[in-house]
Amino acid sequence: MDMNIGSVIKRLRIAQSVTQEDLAEYLGISYQAVSKWETGVGLPDITLLPRIAVFFGVRIDELFSISHEDEMERIRHILDYEKMNDGNFAYAKRTLDTMLSENSKNVDAIKTYAKVILTKSNEELLSAGKMLEKAMETSPLDDEIYNLYRAVRGGGEYKYHSDNDWFIRVCEPYARKYPQKEGLCNHLVEAMISQQYFDKAEEIICMMQPSAEQAFMKEILLGDVQVKRGNTKAAKKIWETVSEEDWRAQYEVGERLNRLNEYEDAIACFKRAFDLQKAPKRALDMVYSLAFLYKKLGRFEEAVKAWECILQVLKEDYGLAEGNDVEWAKRELLQLKELIDKDYNLI
Repeated sequence: MDMNIGSVIKRLRIAQSVTQEDLAEYLGISYQAVSKWETGVGLPDITLLPRIAVFFGVRIDELFSISHEDEMERIRHILDYEKMNDGNFAYAKRTLDTMLSENSKNVDAIKTYAKVILTKSNEELLSAGKMLEKAMETSPLDDEIYNLYRAVRGGGEYKYHSDNDWFIRVCEPYARKYPQKEGLCNHLVEAMISQQYFDKAEEIICMMQPSAEQAFMKEILLGDVQVKRGNTKAAKKIWETVSEEDWRAQYEVGERLNRLNEYEDAIACFKRAFDLQKAPKRALDMVYSLAFLYKKLGRFEEAVKAWECILQVLKEDYGLAEGNDVEWAKRELLQLKELIDKDYNLI
């Protein structure tokens, strides 16, 4: 950690359009003293640090300059483990603004900036979107950029912003240039379907070049188009062509059938998807889907078995006997057993 407080004071002062005289007057010292701090000739008295922090609206520890790598690590920790309160948001945004002022093509900073904006508010999504567009030019094969841009500019699950046409306009050229980018093409097709651009969506699907592992997604997406066209029967016929030996494909089909209220067929797909996997590191998405679906259908005992399976896999495949996922499963089991007892008492 670099202890040159003066460089931090200078950076904060310039960022907030404050003169050396302004700071000096607030502290009751000469502006020459401030100048010495900023040039590294001297350091502020320790008793002045709280007032300097108050003046700039930062914590005292933020007056000690740290490397950009350390700052990024701090912001990632905020995103992963802390609440994005006003103080954390101001710190993250100020730090990233500084990094981007030094290098506007810093892709990692741009992606982190978008994540910060998304967790805090919807007010600055426009600027986040513009930065991500620059990031696409610099790093067009980075899947995370398109995922974040979908969140900033797209619709889908992001209920606060649904400008799918903008997303399509910006991202379609990249999808045509890089048809092997599965995530980008999937997002683009989803946006086109939502806007009822069915012919264009099918065109993108046909030109996609997914990996062998994800080849089934072309059929999955073609079926999605048929559903939105109002032809559910045609969609199901397409999904029937998907391999029954591919657990990922079966899970995706199950999710689609679940949305269509084809519950028994969905359950069969979810079960098949789980059974096709081998320990260790078995995916649990389909078991979670089973647990929720059983509960929705009032089949509480089967839901219990699904959650018990989740606990077993967490322990056997991932070595987890505690933690958020384990506690969640235990809470669900407790609620289900209470529901079972209630039903039993009503008999």
